[in-house]
Amino acid sequence: MPRDRMFFVDNIRLVMIILVVCHHAAISYCDIGAWYYKAPLTPGPVTNFLFFLFVSFNQSFFMGTLFALAGYFAANTLECKGSAAFVRGRLLRLGVPTLFYMILLDPLTVYLANAREFHSLGDFTAMYGRFLSTAGILAGTGPMWFALALLVFCLMYAGWHALRQAAPTTGGPRPLTTELLVWLIVCSTAGTFALRLAYPIGKTVSNLQLGNFAQYSILFIFGILAQANDWLRTLDARLGRRCLLVVFVGQLAWIGWWLLLGLDEMTTDYQGGPHWQSLIPSLWQSINSVCLTVGLVALCRERWNRQGGFVAQLSASAFAVYVFHPPVLVALAQLLEPVSLGALPKAVLLSALAVPTCFMVAYGVRRVPLLRDMVPQ
Repeated sequence: MPRDRMFFVDNIRLVMIILVVCHHAAISYCDIGAWYYKAPLTPGPVTNFLFFLFVSFNQSFFMGTLFALAGYFAANTLECKGSAAFVRGRLLRLGVPTLFYMILLDPLTVYLANAREFHSLGDFTAMYGRFLSTAGILAGTGPMWFALALLVFCLMYAGWHALRQAAPTTGGPRPLTTELLVWLIVCSTAGTFALRLAYPIGKTVSNLQLGNFAQYSILFIFGILAQANDWLRTLDARLGRRCLLVVFVGQLAWIGWWLLLGLDEMTTDYQGGPHWQSLIPSLWQSINSVCLTVGLVALCRERWNRQGGFVAQLSASAFAVYVFHPPVLVALAQLLEPVSLGALPKAVLLSALAVPTCFMVAYGVRRVPLLRDMVPQ
């Protein structure tokens, strides 16, 4: 396996970002989650349950997996470049596109989602002026909350690394074991439950769902440890398969629980607070985030550690897709609004249109010199 490029990591990242686009397409047509555009449709109970399964499964792991991969490469970059160059690089790579999104793409997406309410360009410019002059801009990160949170994590990691630089290293690489994964799941579950005492599911602070940040921070740290111990290259494939089996069994249990109970019984007790019900999603999400991250690494390393020209182009555009997909997705959803379809087939159609369109837009963006520098591979 070549040591200069791990194609399986690029492929996992690509799939996660495609899943982000499909996730937001689904949220556009159901009562779950917050998004710029919400279609004027009321899904039936079966459709709503299917949306719930898809959205909750995605939410349980995909951002955590991205944080783990980001932690791995943050550690690698810091080791190669040193703290000062690392901080400058993270500010440019994460801070600049986040500001670009907040200042330009977020208000554009808001305009596209509410175009019927703006009767003239003056209405929009007045809204934009209020947006820039008030604290509204601070909550205008959209999906770039991930880049903002990752920037904070990286700055904290750089500070910690600078403080302990003189500390001697002890021992060699340690293997990734089942016991360590169990401890990660336990810590993530406990941390998530504790945070949701104050920040239940759905509660945001400047567009950050702090109730999920125990999982995100633990997986970012996992990525750092993975780089130090070379786990992405060396983890036992059998451990990865066991992790995927655990996720499969857990998903069956999750589906069975809600089929027996019914979504109508999902009270606020499940979203957070000092209730045993809050422990269930905290545990399930922690299992999924840790086990799917490890399982996907093992699976893709063994089965998908290559890229042809087409997939390489998609992979190179993945971050640009992440940054630019909200206005594209919302514009397509508005165009599809007159189409007479149910919520579920419409979500599937929007996903099928949005994914290739977002990659075409990203391809064009990466041909513009200033924008290309802002959304590197």
